[in-house]
Amino acid sequence: MKCYMAFLAHETNSFSPIPTDLSSFEEAGIYRPSLGPPGQHLSLLKGVADFHAEAQRRGDEAVVGLCAIAQPSLPCLRRDYEALRDEMLAGLRAAMPVDMVLLMLHGSMMAQGYDDCEGDVLARVREIVGSDVPVGVLLDLHCNITPAMVANATAIKACKEYPHTDFAERARELYAIIAATAEGKVRPVTQFARVPMLGLFQTTREPMRSFVDGLIDREREPGVLSITLAHGFPWSDFPGAGAGVLAITDGDPDKARSLAESIGRQFFALRETAQVPLRDVASAIDDALRCKSGTVVIADMSDNPGGGAPSDSTFLLRALLERKVRDAVVGLVWDPVAVRIAFSAGEGARIPMRIGGKLGPSSGLPLDVEATVLHLRTDAAQPHIADGYPVELGRTAVVDVDGIAIVLNEIRQQPFHPGAFSAAGVDPWQKRIVVVKSSFHFYAGFAERAAAIIYCDAPGALNSDVRQRPYRRLARPIWPLDDISM
Repeated sequence: MKCYMAFLAHETNSFSPIPTDLSSFEEAGIYRPSLGPPGQHLSLLKGVADFHAEAQRRGDEAVVGLCAIAQPSLPCLRRDYEALRDEMLAGLRAAMPVDMVLLMLHGSMMAQGYDDCEGDVLARVREIVGSDVPVGVLLDLHCNITPAMVANATAIKACKEYPHTDFAERARELYAIIAATAEGKVRPVTQFARVPMLGLFQTTREPMRSFVDGLIDREREPGVLSITLAHGFPWSDFPGAGAGVLAITDGDPDKARSLAESIGRQFFALRETAQVPLRDVASAIDDALRCKSGTVVIADMSDNPGGGAPSDSTFLLRALLERKVRDAVVGLVWDPVAVRIAFSAGEGARIPMRIGGKLGPSSGLPLDVEATVLHLRTDAAQPHIADGYPVELGRTAVVDVDGIAIVLNEIRQQPFHPGAFSAAGVDPWQKRIVVVKSSFHFYAGFAERAAAIIYCDAPGALNSDVRQRPYRRLARPIWPLDDISM
């Protein structure tokens, strides 16, 4: 069979201070067929690499179109979204006729004039291929599901794990559903149940671990093709934002509806107990200092660039310096200006620097310090949480300020793995405290060796107080903004 595959993804934060344009996608690297065979550019394909591998395993013909992703930030400029979308659609038109379409999208992409980019893309794909060609969509679990997405896709699946370590498995499952549909072996029927809540639900801890395991068991029931728990993206300000459940059965809409609604009610019942316990800045440092041996990891969750934060806030770093904490490392701090100054000064130089606090109130005030330049790297990279392919960090500079190593970098990126620090020149396991500007994707790489992990809710862009977010268009009522039942 012949399959068209493509990837266009952006997790849009309506409240981010950072614009999104074509250069945002180019920073991560865009795959176009003109670059050459997709097998030579797997790191640019992202999740499509898993579709491509499955096609090769099955002996199917894979036609790979545009693959592009940008770091979370504001809605994309209209002209640039439309240009990328139209390029991806042009690839599909050129590939026609096809037996099936597989797309990797995010599920919470917005652009100027488009609240629902995924719904827009899928409606246009359906216009091209017609009603008979099956269209499969793989999403991030922090997705907002809309009627346009459900109406125009044959099957939608999201990854199940947070951190997102299971994209490859979900890609293979989706491929199997779409291939079986193309062969006439199954008739997927989808039902979606909205769950009116906002939050972050980590699947490595209870009660979410058992809940997700239970969903995997239910997918083995006769006639059930897929169950997706859409966690929603809490920083999307449009009526479709929020959690939900997608159930897909083989030709049985009533069963799909019953599954989606019952699982949705169960998910809603976990809304409070499934939230990770958070500490304020002072308490997080207190807890870390009480740990007498090993390396403690503090997650600076509110400054996670993977959710649209600047990754240059100074709240936690300032507190560590004021309390004269030593033997710590903080990263990754997105500060291209400071990186440039460090490179100009050279390794070993002791210079005055202004660090962080550049992107607005949610970044805090900049830190004016005397810093020693420890390490400079031009080729730093870390393995991606989902596929292990290298993710470039841009030029990095490690500077020491009063016993605290600060990893500065040019490409806004959260640390997925200890390799983000070691690539910059710092062994994180030789430090007493490691501060990671990440919500939870760091967990897979750090949890096994960390003496403790502390989740810090500093007053940054992604702080946990939803009432501080200036929502204007969110559908209400919704928990925790409203006291509701389901």
